[in-house]
Order: sequence, then structure tokens, then C-alpha cells
Amino acid sequence: MALSGGYLTSKQLKIWDLKRRGFREAGIAKELDVSRQAVHKAADAADGKVSQALMETAKVNKIRAGKVDPAVGVLSGYSPEFRTPVVITFSAKNGVQVWYKHEGDCEHCDHSKNCRKTLLTEMEERNIELSEAVGSGSPSKLAEYLIWRLMEE
Repeated sequence: MALSGGYLTSKQLKIWDLKRRGFREAGIAKELDVSRQAVHKAADAADGKVSQALMETAKVNKIRAGKVDPAVGVLSGYSPEFRTPVVITFSAKNGVQVWYKHEGDCEHCDHSKNCRKTLLTEMEERNIELSEAVGSGSPSKLAEYLIWRLMEE
């Protein structure tokens, strides 16, 4: 298990993701053919591991942690080094990601296409709708929109 995966087992990740998407423990138990108590125990363990992964990522990146919500996989904070707000996310598809609010030079960056794909996946997993104007913007504009949406929640 790695930090990028939040230290979750595959079953814990499945249960965490289903709970994050609004499924109730009884429904998850029925779908996975396990007891509700097993789901509850795994969900508690998953939240603890997600919280640990978010906090460790903040520490490694020298980010002052603010609000932490392991149930949805979000830590909002601030980077004194870069003097900017930061959001650290955990999702089933993207694992742990760090998003700094900044004006990037996305046109000349080799990672622009990958950043866009990761951001769009993150927004899709979180049911964040995009206007055409925002969706066609640079990855740094998408990241800014993601940070703004997650910090307001």
C-alpha cells in the first residue's frame, strides 16, 4: 500500500467510494454481500487512513492544514512557501493529489494534457459541473475552479 492510494485495501477503497457517493451502509453491505457491521468497520478504518494520507501529504508539502474531511477526501490548507491556498484531494481514481492555486503556463507545459485529464476526472467523481467556458480553460483555471468549489463546501 502506498501513500498515493491512501493506504486503503481494495475493499476499504470500494466501501469508502460508495459511501462518498451517498450509498448507505446497509445498501453497500447488500451489494458486497457482507454484514452492515463489516461495512461500518471498514468505512471507519478507511476514513482514518484517508485522513492520515491527507495529513501526511500536507506535512510533506509544508502545507498548513485547515479543514480536513476524510469522508469526502478533502483537506484545504495554505502554502506559506508559495503564499497560496491549496487543496489536497483523495479519490478512488486519482489517489492523493495536491492542487495549488496559481497561474500556470499550461500552454508550454509537458504535463498540461495529463493535468486536464486528472482534473476532469476529479470533478466528475465529485459531481462538480462545469460551464463550457470553465471546461475549456487551462488546467490552472480548472484547478482554481476545483479549489474554489471544494473550499466552499
